[in-house]
Amino acid sequence: MRGVTSCAAALLLLGFAAGVSAQRRADGEFDLKQAEAFLDLKQVESLHLDDVHPGVGNKRVVDLYFRALTRFSVPVRGIRPGDIEVWEDDERIDKDDVDIAPLEATGRGVSAVLAIDASGTMKGEPFSRAKDAALAFLERLLPEDRIAIVSFAEDVRVVVGFDALRNETRQALRNLEINFERSQHTLLYDGVYRAVDLIRRSPSLPRRAFVIVFSDGNDGGSDRSREQVIRACEGGGDEPHVLIFSIGYARFGGGGLKEMERLAEPTGGAFLEAASMVYLRDFFDSIATQMMGSYLLSFPSAMDGEEHELRITLKQLTASRKSRYPEISGPIWPWVLALAALGLVAGILLLVGAGTSQGRLSIVSGPNAGAVIALKPGKNRIGALEDNDISLPSNTVSRYHAEIVSRGRRVQILDLDSRNGTRVNGQTVRESPLQPGDRIEIADVELVYQR
Repeated sequence: MRGVTSCAAALLLLGFAAGVSAQRRADGEFDLKQAEAFLDLKQVESLHLDDVHPGVGNKRVVDLYFRALTRFSVPVRGIRPGDIEVWEDDERIDKDDVDIAPLEATGRGVSAVLAIDASGTMKGEPFSRAKDAALAFLERLLPEDRIAIVSFAEDVRVVVGFDALRNETRQALRNLEINFERSQHTLLYDGVYRAVDLIRRSPSLPRRAFVIVFSDGNDGGSDRSREQVIRACEGGGDEPHVLIFSIGYARFGGGGLKEMERLAEPTGGAFLEAASMVYLRDFFDSIATQMMGSYLLSFPSAMDGEEHELRITLKQLTASRKSRYPEISGPIWPWVLALAALGLVAGILLLVGAGTSQGRLSIVSGPNAGAVIALKPGKNRIGALEDNDISLPSNTVSRYHAEIVSRGRRVQILDLDSRNGTRVNGQTVRESPLQPGDRIEIADVELVYQR
């Protein structure tokens, strides 16, 4: 994805970030009805086979991580084994041997490193907006997800590692500042290399790994080169392939933006140009949406110690990647049965989850007063835009205001750094468990949570 500005940036951003693309009219306003028409197409425009993990847990199973995206890079939902062809070298894998699940339904999580330019050229609004975007990104992560923060200027610093608690990570981000005594140069490549190395040095992390880089792209004396960073991302075997998503800010003529694009695209990630800081938080959110909306595909295979080409095909689009399998002896049929049993259990759990009441929200005030909305398992996002799970069309409600997360009998609400805040029983909260009868205020809209 290439960086774009003004009208095109807004169009790309809304489609990529939230599943709703927006067409900007000549007068500068968004035409959401045209946007919905785009989304109704639900066409797969790009297919990305990001990573191959053979011999998972010393088993004769191959895991493939892939993304299927619309023309606006919105993740396509609901892909089933019968929708996609899987090839191992020249042999097509029987669809009955293929198991597919959305990554967020597997519980495996993601590993993310935020690499933030802390040099003097980022001072002021760019740096403060980057911190706000990173904080909002942090709130989107699930308990199984892992995150680390790296800053870079004349030196590279690990602000917080993967082992930190979320509250520690949140506080470290808030305290992050530009050190003007050591901020005149930007070790861009060294910073991104360190971010990838953090993932490499932590083998227990979730396999799905990526780095988000925010910078003007002007490197000032790194020991590492762009080519070394890209090679470090390649992975293979037990080492994951790491995607780089770069967000470039053109403060002084945009000379480094092309370099940010060259850094990201060879890894399979994407480059976005932050022509305005207004969209920075949404760019971070869009990357999270794309990665968490990816898929895990598994099938049994003989672990023979040889290199194989894996290929997937979906709606005449093809993506491939080579991988060397480990050598694991023994018959393959136990793994076929185990994989089938795993798919059966997952299906039963999904059916049980679908039939389990997650509770409901009764809207007491506002334009939709009187409506009762059933909560779904997992995340239920609340905001003013129509692409939210619960849309509250009010001028005081932020576009993406809050989120109710339901995990079995445990339900909690999280404020998404909204403008006018979220309150539970009259108390302003950042996150709070919900009990039946709790009164929730989303800005000036009142709701009641019920079981």
